[in-house]
Amino acid sequence: MKRIIFLSFILLFQISIFAQEETQTETQTEIPTDTLLKRQLESIRIKDQALRMLLPDVETKFGEDSPELAYFWTLVLQQDSINENEVIQIIDNYGWLGANRVGEMANRAMWLVIQHAPIKTQEKYLPLLKESVEKEESPGWHLALLEDRILMRNGEKQVYGSQATYNAGTGKMHIYPIADVSAVNERRQKLGLQSIEEYAKQFGYIFDQAE
Repeated sequence: MKRIIFLSFILLFQISIFAQEETQTETQTEIPTDTLLKRQLESIRIKDQALRMLLPDVETKFGEDSPELAYFWTLVLQQDSINENEVIQIIDNYGWLGANRVGEMANRAMWLVIQHAPIKTQEKYLPLLKESVEKEESPGWHLALLEDRILMRNGEKQVYGSQATYNAGTGKMHIYPIADVSAVNERRQKLGLQSIEEYAKQFGYIFDQAE
């Protein structure tokens, strides 16, 4: 009987040692950096989009001039600031991470956050996005939307025609003025974008600029 108890003790002891060694092995196995960045960026994308997806419901319920909507926007901007700090740290340390490294959603997260950032931040990181697009590591429409937004915010004509503004006279969204409009489709094609006419039709925008 004592022998059986002794052997059982030895077996349990060996199992315990094996379990500890296995746990230590798993702990010592480092998760690849790109995988960690992918997870972090995908989490940031959710934080960027979640509140914005609720904005239409808040506006419908309380009204566009309501203090409730104004307060909700403060929450959005607070989260934007947090997201911006995280993404800037990632870009400064690892560069503009392409979809080939972290996947489409994580790659898009960086663009979304910079797209919602102050203009100085947008201008600073635009060259990195442009380089990523040229290497085909990020989609062309990321560049079109960010570059055009910067130009529009600076009061200049846009390049790709991605931005539209509300026209009180017509009650509709009109494509913001485009520089050298006759060549806009050529520029759009280089980024893999549909024609400006197709784009306007798809989103219900008015495109009435003479070539």
